[in-house]
Amino acid sequence: MDMELKKYFPFLVRLFIIALTILGIYFLSTTFIFYVLPFILGWIIASIIEPTVDLMNHRFKIPRGLSAFIATLFFVLFTGLLISLIGGIIIVELTKLSISLPEYSKKIYFQGLPFFERAQNVYFTLPPDIAQQIVNGLNTLLQNLTNLLGIIISSLLSFLSGIPRVLIFILVTIISAFFIARDKKMITRFIRAQIPDHLLNKGKVLKHDLLFALIGYIKAQLILMSITFVECIIGLTIIGIDYAVIIALLASIIDAFPILGTGSVFVPMILWHLITAKYKTAISLAVLYGIIIFVRQLLEPKILGTQIGLYPLVTLMSMYIGLKIFGVIGLIIGPISMIIFMALQKIDILPKWKQP
Repeated sequence: MDMELKKYFPFLVRLFIIALTILGIYFLSTTFIFYVLPFILGWIIASIIEPTVDLMNHRFKIPRGLSAFIATLFFVLFTGLLISLIGGIIIVELTKLSISLPEYSKKIYFQGLPFFERAQNVYFTLPPDIAQQIVNGLNTLLQNLTNLLGIIISSLLSFLSGIPRVLIFILVTIISAFFIARDKKMITRFIRAQIPDHLLNKGKVLKHDLLFALIGYIKAQLILMSITFVECIIGLTIIGIDYAVIIALLASIIDAFPILGTGSVFVPMILWHLITAKYKTAISLAVLYGIIIFVRQLLEPKILGTQIGLYPLVTLMSMYIGLKIFGVIGLIIGPISMIIFMALQKIDILPKWKQP
């Protein structure tokens, strides 16, 4: 019995480490991350501005503390200017849209009036039971819409009430970025001194692979978003849709979220043009939507596989299995889990595949 235990002991240890790793990732991603997120973002910002700090410190002989302050200040100003510019464009487009809303509401009313009159005539000819079911269904729909409106309003109020916390979060992030940028080498040496050498070497491999996967995933999403943006802006311009730039930008951003996708933008547009009897435009939008979906489904496994270092077939399999297990969010979880699995193989926590 003791021999049997000794035989399976390495496997049990690995299984325990895997279970512990999964629990650790779950805890980090759901609880602990929210307490240290400003400092993680501060470290990322400090890493971005590190070359500038080193340049000012070594080339121009500016003290490192002052160099870190100037680089952090410029980063904050540039980021704020970029966000303000994008926000300004969106606000201008939304303002133009809000001015046109009364006209759109009139169109909806006049286009829907004949439909409601026909529906009313059909309603009076229906049997009482069926008519009552229709009324109940409409009441349920109205109640759901009311509840949805209440949720939206409460969410907006929660967001507004959380603005002070957001400001504190941003302030802590900026201050931590400055201190980390100023003392980054000292902090790095301190952290490395606390970790045993054998774990440090494995940690470097794990960090390299996971960082490569994360950056690759972000690059893949940016590439796919850019393709969607170009497709949208060309297609919408050819079709003759107003606000083509803002719609294309919105669709490309939403396209990065598997739960939403470009359908969140295109389906309401298609329905609107069907209601307003612009059938040619609705068909054109549907064709454009189909092209966008087809191109994304065709390119996504290849681009993701190239950027995160997975074979395209493995990427496709991991996305499909993730979809089946976790739902649409599994399209993200699947490939990332595969990357983690391969990283654990490299540091000998998991057995490696046998090569032919």
